[in-house]
Amino acid sequence: MRNFTEQENNLIKELVAIKKQGLSYIQELQVARILRTKFSFFALKWTYGNKPQISLYNRQEDKDKTEQQYYSICDFIYFIKELESLGFIAIQKISSEKEDVGFSVLYDKEKYIYNKADNKFKPKRYKDLGTLIPCSSDREILMEEMDNGVYVLFQIGQAQDINLDFANDLQKYGLGIIYPLPLAADYVDNNFKSLEQRYHDEEMKVALKSAKASSTAAIIAFISLLVSAGFGIYQACSPQKIAKEQINAIETAIRNNHIEEPFEVEIRDSVLVKPNQSIVSNPRKK
Repeated sequence: MRNFTEQENNLIKELVAIKKQGLSYIQELQVARILRTKFSFFALKWTYGNKPQISLYNRQEDKDKTEQQYYSICDFIYFIKELESLGFIAIQKISSEKEDVGFSVLYDKEKYIYNKADNKFKPKRYKDLGTLIPCSSDREILMEEMDNGVYVLFQIGQAQDINLDFANDLQKYGLGIIYPLPLAADYVDNNFKSLEQRYHDEEMKVALKSAKASSTAAIIAFISLLVSAGFGIYQACSPQKIAKEQINAIETAIRNNHIEEPFEVEIRDSVLVKPNQSIVSNPRKK
């Protein structure tokens, strides 16, 4: 499993949160509703079957946004497919008794009407400017009433048709309801970490502890080796001292062994034995 982006994690978190609010919020999990509220197109139509086609409708001032809108819609649907394959969500289909006409259209049905015969939209609240001013043409000039009571010219740019089989994916997922599974809730509750990631983290902690213990033991052994070697060097280089009692014993042993030539013993850092000058200069008779 790959690491999700922050935006993807936020979407998973949002889906899990909506599910926790209960069945009364189930409509918020409709893919079609999410598409219509999260993306800025005026209308999205897809024709499925043997000749799949996607059509995007935008207001005249937003006609240059079509390409980016299409990419964003693809990213969203493919992400839903990925979550389904990972076991994060399931897609529940909405049963309908409507006739299968081979296409579906997403738009704000509370404000607009779609005429499939001429493939055009009309606002529910409008005035026909053509009836208010003299005009030789029978064509309607629709002025849409906005929420603030102001009327603006209603212009929908020409639909951008894209002939790709992605329309079949839209038919499969676009009319379904996203049901977040327990695995998604577990992922969110554990700071966006999957079971595999958490298991891997635990293994890494154990490995790091073992490595740390081994490193500590090696350091202790190395220090012990240094101390042992240092003590040996100290013993080899330090001057050897002989106690005064030992010197007296050596002197007594020399005299008792009847050494012919007189000697004297000096106590320094080491034992020095040399002829006694006073005795040599004044020899005594035996």
